[in-house]
Amino acid sequence: MDDTSSTSTSIPRLSFLRRTMDQLSTSQNSKLNVEEEEAACVAVIALQRYLCDPSEGQPCESYSYDVTVTDGVWRAKCYLHPSLNHLVHTNSLRTGSDIIIAQCSFVYNERRLGHGYISIEKLRCSSGESSLLSHIRDVRTLPLNRKHYLSLWNNEYPEGDVWTSAPPSSRDPVLDGEMLSTCKPLPLLVKILQKSRLRYYGKIGSKIDFPYQAYFEVADQSGIMSLVLWNELCPQFYNSLNVGTVLYIQNYALKQSYSNRSRPQMDHYGIKMFTSIEICLNARNPTSIITVVPPKNVQPQWSLPDVSYRFATR
Repeated sequence: MDDTSSTSTSIPRLSFLRRTMDQLSTSQNSKLNVEEEEAACVAVIALQRYLCDPSEGQPCESYSYDVTVTDGVWRAKCYLHPSLNHLVHTNSLRTGSDIIIAQCSFVYNERRLGHGYISIEKLRCSSGESSLLSHIRDVRTLPLNRKHYLSLWNNEYPEGDVWTSAPPSSRDPVLDGEMLSTCKPLPLLVKILQKSRLRYYGKIGSKIDFPYQAYFEVADQSGIMSLVLWNELCPQFYNSLNVGTVLYIQNYALKQSYSNRSRPQMDHYGIKMFTSIEICLNARNPTSIITVVPPKNVQPQWSLPDVSYRFATR
């Protein structure tokens, strides 16, 4: 959640959200029932899901939600009380609509003195599209406190601007066959032949910021092996690594494969499958170096296999 109480005091007092925050943060009573004549519509800018934190001290389901709203003057990221989660599940509370906040409370951020956020405990949903969103110039400028969010309806779909569509910029690598045979540990030059869906393995109480994993089947002239992209590297590379992409990999780890993992059928390539070990790429221990080789730099003498497909007929 965003620490909204730290926003500049130059914001006009006619802001409903700012007035509500001031009343909650200065009152001895941390709960506020909004009178009918004082209620105002606010527009829902973003609705974001994450695994609930047991330290929040409130009864929670497996997931919690942050809702970012605006009154046209001020913007605030609020915590949605778990009793209102059904409104998200039924799509009554959704991005692009208006809501009326009827009851809210102030939750102190125990990590920062004097800061906190609004918890929405009762609300009414308005039908139709919001009339306030024209006041918002760029939703992406809103600060985010959490490292990542989950897509509202599944865990595999990448959610948020942190998931880049292009790999980190770097100079074109200088690749030489002689260099590949003398470096220790040996770097790898491989082509992606198959890409799996993203897997989310987060658990409540987990300390991993990005609990994601993705499998790729990669090959060079000697055979095919599984490559695993772990954790922080998934937001950086998953969207930009596709079938046919050539990779130059340094500082990787080789680990024993999980024997019960299902594997794609790759025998139509007619080259050896290495199934006992897999290539692991991590952000640390060791810090893997991944370079996407531009298609113009791929050399025929590397003898990387062409991508082929197997089609099943009924």
